Amino acid sequence: MEVTPKILLNIRQVTEATGISRASIYRQMKTGQLPFVKLGSRTLFRPADLQDFVNRNLQASD
Repeated sequence: MEVTPKILLNIRQVTEATGISRASIYRQMKTGQLPFVKLGSRTLFRPADLQDFVNRNLQASD
């Protein structure tokens, strides 16, 4: 059986996938650092936006 990747993730899925706390995710949303989709009362995230967020926050180790 083939698993289809999700187009949108909910907040719980984002916290599980990234290890970032719910509060931190909401802070990043508020500052505009993490784009999101609002559908009614649901807050959802595109996986590509999450990857971009991670890539922008990469720190080089010295």
